Amino acid sequence: MTSLLIAALAGVVLYGVYIAARTARTKYDPAAYLDGANALPGWAAMLILPGIVIAGLGVERHLWMIGSFGLQASHIGIGAVPAALTALLIWTRLWYVTRTAGLSTPGEALGQYYGSTALRIVVVVLALLFALPFAANALSFAALLLEDATSGLITRIAGVWLLALGGAFAAIIGGWRGTVLTAAMLSVLLLGFLPTATLLVEVTAADNGFSLVPGAVAEGVLHDRLPGVLQNVFGIGKSIPAGGIFSAVGVASNVLAMIGIVISPVALYLAQTSAPSRLHGTSAVWLTGGLVGGILLIGAPFLGLRIAGDPVALARLLYTIEPLGGVLMLMAVITGALLMVSFFVTGGSILIAREVVLSYLLPNLSPEQKRLAARITLGFVFFFMAFMASFLPVSAAVGASLALPLSVQLLPAILGLTFLRWVSLGAVLAGGTLGALIVLFTEPPGIMLFEWLFVDLPWGRWPLTIHSAAWGLTFNLLLVLLASAATLRRPERFESDRLHNALDAASGPSRRGLGALGGVFIIWSFFAYGPGAVIGNTFFSDPIFTALTPVLGVPSLWVWQILFWLMGVPLIWLLAFITGYGRTSIAHVKRINFGTPPRKRPPDWIASSLARLT
Repeated sequence: MTSLLIAALAGVVLYGVYIAARTARTKYDPAAYLDGANALPGWAAMLILPGIVIAGLGVERHLWMIGSFGLQASHIGIGAVPAALTALLIWTRLWYVTRTAGLSTPGEALGQYYGSTALRIVVVVLALLFALPFAANALSFAALLLEDATSGLITRIAGVWLLALGGAFAAIIGGWRGTVLTAAMLSVLLLGFLPTATLLVEVTAADNGFSLVPGAVAEGVLHDRLPGVLQNVFGIGKSIPAGGIFSAVGVASNVLAMIGIVISPVALYLAQTSAPSRLHGTSAVWLTGGLVGGILLIGAPFLGLRIAGDPVALARLLYTIEPLGGVLMLMAVITGALLMVSFFVTGGSILIAREVVLSYLLPNLSPEQKRLAARITLGFVFFFMAFMASFLPVSAAVGASLALPLSVQLLPAILGLTFLRWVSLGAVLAGGTLGALIVLFTEPPGIMLFEWLFVDLPWGRWPLTIHSAAWGLTFNLLLVLLASAATLRRPERFESDRLHNALDAASGPSRRGLGALGGVFIIWSFFAYGPGAVIGNTFFSDPIFTALTPVLGVPSLWVWQILFWLMGVPLIWLLAFITGYGRTSIAHVKRINFGTPPRKRPPDWIASSLARLT
């Protein structure tokens, strides 16, 4: 199996380098290295969205959680629907912001709209968080899996550097466009490998699978139901919740964390640099909501039960029956990590180059020099990411735990830019700071910091089984609403109103029926993954509306999940094709000169820091 697996990985890496080389030979302006000339193919963005949604969960981690907690962990998969809806709303609207006001990066858009350098720094920090610990954690797990699969022939550290070098070569040669085309290919492989591997495993298995046996869940864990609406516990590490950690509110808060993937800075940059397309709706409806939702809710329970935390053992068993099947099983897990590394490290490096190096440190470079500066930045970020994955895997895992919940704290600022014109700068900064602090102290970094200071916090990770993303966003939104209400008549409202009026004119009838659809979505969410989801524990196995006891042969909660997934896909379809968010066009776009021109010199604190350094 070793030689076949190495050949498959080499083929994937070489294909990425080939695409990058073909992209580099295309006669684009050198400046297009950084943004793909703002004309990335619509089909590439269409394919990447479902890939990053499923890979952002962590394929091996998600399957392990299903094997440990059963259907209550699998319930998180229904988050594919709200993730697709969020991408449709925000990506489409942000695309029009870029074309209307010429704001070409997430940091530039937020910073110039709110008139704040601090928000640009926040975007850079988030991009760095995804590019370093988040990607390093994924790469470390992939290399560990490769070491186990090759029986130590490729050690974990060697695997990290080999995979990182392959991704770095493709990124440095092809730039943003080459990376996006490579990531689209990786996404297709991931979406194809997972269901194929699941089918092969079930067809060749000699014993019963999911729906007939509960799996190797921990003692006391309810594998076929949610353990309640809320668990009155102090959090992971402080007390053990009865029945499992994925209560209804716990599932809903984990779904909220999934949204952090599609509103991460690199994902937003992908939306901004895409060409006008009618494929956004296809991507959200059929690939993200439909295919990804089906893989996570129907296929993942079978595969999670079979893997039981050891994908290599399952792959070797499958290899004895069908060699290609065993390799495909491992590639399904490794490809997700490769997609995360390629997409987030390259995109994060380019954002760092554009937001810091080319905007403040070296603003007067020629296009060729800008391309060289971006390549140097790519080399440095890939090196530090591989170094962290090799020698600081625990630090990478701890830092990675902050990426998604902190990304979610950017949601009020993004909504203010794209929809809610009354959101003010002070509200965004105050709410985001409070939300980030709450996230920090309900995740391992903050808890470990207080333990290092000999202070034992009374709570652990995710108090009341609520994900830190939800804890932070709740207080974040509350403060944003209160602060914005006090500044409704602020003088700078004129500029924000002017931009939003231009956006409404450019996007046409995009907001028609949006309020009614939002109301339906709230009701659907309450029963799909909110408190109402606990009804699904017994709704089909012991219904209260009849004296009969139906014999399903499968858990009631599983039927409930599939039913509401099937009900959620039409909601995405309505948003995409009825309200018009599934397509972008420049037909009605009119450019405006928005706000004050950007500063041509670095802020004083950056200039003084550089002076002291040199």
